[in-house]
Amino acid sequence: MILEIKEVFKSFPVKKSFFGKVEKVINALNGISLSIFPKETVGVIGESGCGKSTLGKVILDLERPDKGKVLYKGKEIQTLSKEGYKIYRKNVQAIFQNPQNSLNPRMKIWEIVTEGLKINYDLSQKELEEKAKELLSTVGLSSSYLNRYPHQLSGGQKQRIAIARAIALNPELIVADEPTSALDVSVQAQVVNLLVDIQERQGVSYFFISHSLPVVEAISDRVIVMYKGYIVEEGTSKEVFSDTKHPYTKVLISSVPVPDPIKKRKVLKLPDIDTEETIKTGCPFYPRCPKRNKDCLTYDMKPIEISLTHKVSCLLYT
Repeated sequence: MILEIKEVFKSFPVKKSFFGKVEKVINALNGISLSIFPKETVGVIGESGCGKSTLGKVILDLERPDKGKVLYKGKEIQTLSKEGYKIYRKNVQAIFQNPQNSLNPRMKIWEIVTEGLKINYDLSQKELEEKAKELLSTVGLSSSYLNRYPHQLSGGQKQRIAIARAIALNPELIVADEPTSALDVSVQAQVVNLLVDIQERQGVSYFFISHSLPVVEAISDRVIVMYKGYIVEEGTSKEVFSDTKHPYTKVLISSVPVPDPIKKRKVLKLPDIDTEETIKTGCPFYPRCPKRNKDCLTYDMKPIEISLTHKVSCLLYT
């Protein structure tokens, strides 16, 4: 096991009074627990604001949890020694959503992809340049790009550079936060194929966050479905997409068009609710759920096992 998350909570103050007193708090993560194993891809889906990106930031230690633990190979990252934490940061890398914002416009491409190498290893200029050529070759770009700047590249090429930077230190886990959302569909397919190819060659694991359900279905070994800071369903890609259990997951999947014009998929619609509406106890999906009942208001959201690999947080399966 590379990483384990145990009962992680994270909240953010969103409204303060004139005197600075916090009047409202958004609970981004509510007791999240999950594990990530070597050479696997864990896909994360859910609507905007469900906590996907916050969970990714907690894994990267860009956000500290209010409660709970993040364990790297059995050790809590907050208690790692200086050397141990350096190893953790080297082995857990990130690919961000918009390469336009994540690549330094003042740095040449070879400097961007070798920045981590310069920090972690004592390499000569020639060794860095050779490594940069190797990294660009890995992501399907020629060495002619080495002395260019980010603004001279297309969106797809920039994302390939972001991937090259992420794999430079040969990490064990990459958190990919919407890595294809800013790209054209044809370029999305190229980037996904590249990520799969890198995983096969280097054995890296992915924590893959995306709004694109077809991409998540294609690339993931396991999938978790999040809603308002909770994991409402978890299983293999086949279980989540073909044997869907949670009412919210069913709504998500029904929104994806079927490519075959002969086949039709019934689109499930949810009632419109006040975005400010919340419930203090029970299932957070209760206000919108088409199958809700009063018992849902006291449900503790503990996952129910459908099979050894498939879990759902819904009273319908008790």
